[in-house]
Amino acid sequence: MQEARETIAQKIQEAEMVLVGLGERFTGEGSAAPIKKAYENLAELLQEKDYFVITLAADELIYGPGLRRERIVRPLALQEDESGGSEKVEGTDESGDSENAGGTDESEGSDGAFPEWDAYMRWLQGTLRKKLLVLELGVGLTVPQMIRFPFEKIVYLNEKAELVRVHDRLFQLPENLHGKGLSVPKDALWLLAGDEG
Repeated sequence: MQEARETIAQKIQEAEMVLVGLGERFTGEGSAAPIKKAYENLAELLQEKDYFVITLAADELIYGPGLRRERIVRPLALQEDESGGSEKVEGTDESGDSENAGGTDESEGSDGAFPEWDAYMRWLQGTLRKKLLVLELGVGLTVPQMIRFPFEKIVYLNEKAELVRVHDRLFQLPENLHGKGLSVPKDALWLLAGDEG
């Protein structure tokens, strides 16, 4: 596991920009201690970098350990709409499809109701033609339209982008990203937390 951590740290250092996706493994099931430790270690890795983090976690644990709040978006934080409390997933339209995920036209993003999502979309616009590391940690197939599929599209479209996918079971890369990524068959939480789990 140490070799995988070192490889990821090296790739982060070599990148101009880093996009991090934190998946289901970071949603707070079980003890919060390893998640907090993983966030602290991630903050240390990203310290001098231009980064953005998108997480499937709806809790606020991610805000404590040194990651910049303005560089985090939590699209699954539930929002009540004005029509009586129905839930809407941030960054999706009424059908649940991702709004402009991986796109570059700001006018297609949210309507201003989700400033974090708008900031994420603006940041993504600046990644084109940059050496971008897309780091996907523990992202499964629960809501693939939020992180997994958009990340693949971003890497496919950006000639200088590379995807590092860390997952204990779903680490495979699609064929169209051959030579543009690295699969790490490890538990992302424990890899980041610095423990064998």
